[in-house]
Amino acid sequence: MMNRLPAAPLACLMLALLALPACNSLPVGYGQLGRIPSETDTTIGPDTAIGFARYVALGTAERLYLGYDSAYESRVLLRFGLPDSDLGSVRSLKLVLYRANDVQMGFEAYPCSVSWDEYGATWKSASLEDNWLEPGGDMIRTRVLEGTLKGDSAVFDIDLEHLELLVRESYGIFLIPKNSGFTAIHGRTTEGKYPRMVMTYAGDNDVSSTAAADVHLVDTTRVDMGPVYLAVGSGVAFRTYLKFDVGSLPGEGTVAKAEMAFLPEVQYRRQDTLAIGIHRLLEPFEDKGPNSDFREGAYDRLRYVVSPDTDSVARLDIRALVQYWTAHPDSNFGCYLMAEPEYAEFFRMRIPMSGPSSPKLELLHVTPPQDRF
Repeated sequence: MMNRLPAAPLACLMLALLALPACNSLPVGYGQLGRIPSETDTTIGPDTAIGFARYVALGTAERLYLGYDSAYESRVLLRFGLPDSDLGSVRSLKLVLYRANDVQMGFEAYPCSVSWDEYGATWKSASLEDNWLEPGGDMIRTRVLEGTLKGDSAVFDIDLEHLELLVRESYGIFLIPKNSGFTAIHGRTTEGKYPRMVMTYAGDNDVSSTAAADVHLVDTTRVDMGPVYLAVGSGVAFRTYLKFDVGSLPGEGTVAKAEMAFLPEVQYRRQDTLAIGIHRLLEPFEDKGPNSDFREGAYDRLRYVVSPDTDSVARLDIRALVQYWTAHPDSNFGCYLMAEPEYAEFFRMRIPMSGPSSPKLELLHVTPPQDRF
């Protein structure tokens, strides 16, 4: 028969167990809630927002655009290193171009009359130091060629009466569009499809000269976007300068998210996908304005797809940029929102300067946990 403990000793045993140290501890984590990281969502607008347009050099572009419409005009300028010896034995001179889209285009060609630099040539300037006397390029008014670009490649014969003018008395040739619309020509950076001139000497000896420099010069009739709008666009470069005050973020912690968001209104486009990027300024905008230098590499790029049915908010991840600004507050000179690249097929979008569709910086800041003691 089982012996039962007396009631009084059993009660004492239970009290002793409750008095043990382990039973005096609270659940693990209780009292440590102060160590959970804290998150802060913040949305701020820019302290400064300025939109502007400027002519930029479009040399070494993958595609050179030739054409015009009611908003834009684009001319192509090519320079070849043609040999200038034994011109008397040259039997033919040909220009070879490769088309990069399916648009046919009539054009005329004229010699360029002044020296130019593909890294500085724009609709207004021949180089970084000199402007054209005539916007759109200084040319000798002797037409050396007239033709139509069609097919994947096109070969054009140039009359030998212009040989000495092209080889010894000029600085390349302009291609001037005759038709509305835009065709594209492969530039000299396209392997196997670069523009070239072929000189055939007596005995059928061919000497081929690829383009030593190329550029397309772009103008637009719509430079002013109005006082209440910012702008981003290619060809003629439309840029938006923005500066956000991120100095109020706590010094401790991590920027876990930083997105720039805005709702653009596309004013002009020739394709459905528009590429934009964001670049950090390297100097105060107040000193040089639109001439301010900026970091070449974009912190983020966005392929903005134009939808006819719904408005799409543009979002760029600039967490790395905001982290740089918080780590180097004296280097927060702002950023440029711009076409990526600016020699892309022409587009232009405008962005409200204020209101719900204007640029906003959406931040998530995580503060490290505090110690209990």
